[in-house]
Amino acid sequence: MENEHSMVVKTKKLEVTYPNQPLEPDQPLEPDQPLEPDKPLEIEYFIRLGRHETILYLHGLGCSKNDFLSATTTGDLQAYTLVAFDFPGCGNSPYPENIPLGIDDLVEITNSIVSKLSLDDLVVIGHSMGGLVALLYIQRYGEHIKGFVNVEGNLAPEDGIFSREITKHPFAEFLKTTFSDLKEEFSRSDNRGFQKYVDTLEKCSSPKAFYDYCPSLVDYSDNGNVLQRFIELRIPKIFIYGSENYWLPSIPQLQNKGCEVVEIANSNHFPFYDNPRDYYKVITQFLHRINNA
Repeated sequence: MENEHSMVVKTKKLEVTYPNQPLEPDQPLEPDQPLEPDKPLEIEYFIRLGRHETILYLHGLGCSKNDFLSATTTGDLQAYTLVAFDFPGCGNSPYPENIPLGIDDLVEITNSIVSKLSLDDLVVIGHSMGGLVALLYIQRYGEHIKGFVNVEGNLAPEDGIFSREITKHPFAEFLKTTFSDLKEEFSRSDNRGFQKYVDTLEKCSSPKAFYDYCPSLVDYSDNGNVLQRFIELRIPKIFIYGSENYWLPSIPQLQNKGCEVVEIANSNHFPFYDNPRDYYKVITQFLHRINNA
């Protein structure tokens, strides 16, 4: 953990059991693949305690909890308890060798972590893939959720451009060329957020986890009716997007349904890196409206 945060942020590890993964009818068990793993999943998280309610951050595909670290030094958020964790195969959470995980598994892992940490009265922030995980989590376990900040979470087929491309390749090809090509494409961007993303992919992202999360991410984007699910949530919610992504087809649909939609100027898919001042200002204002409702 960086020194500037060490006095206020505690990084810890916890263990969660594997989500139940029943086999489909007539689906054989792969050789050496146990039905129940020998050891639980190890998840690394950080927590910064505060007086107000808890904000839980769920990161995107190939990202990490560090995307939320700057929130700990944001003055307007000093009163809130802040929590973020690394999904398996991201950041400092290892990925299992023999059991592939998908979006539904991440939902159950999120629920386990919330339970183990006894988190309540939550506002959930979900970025990209984390926005989809957050949406499904809230639908299944949302009795204690006070609000939802969706930061370019997957709501439509167009939201899965890169993950869709990855699903076209077998893992061996992805590992040999596709993953490197993807990082090279991101590295050519002048955007600060994409530069940070490449750095994260290089240092602390499991290629296997990245690959395994993509099929279910694409499937939910295509067939999960996730836009309508978001619209129908009966809690305070907001959709945040970077100004360079003004073309996202879900934006006018959300606006037509009366959902709060906010553009962050001078930013792309990672507004917390591109324009953190405006990004956290929007989130703080949203939190104030929840508290004053």
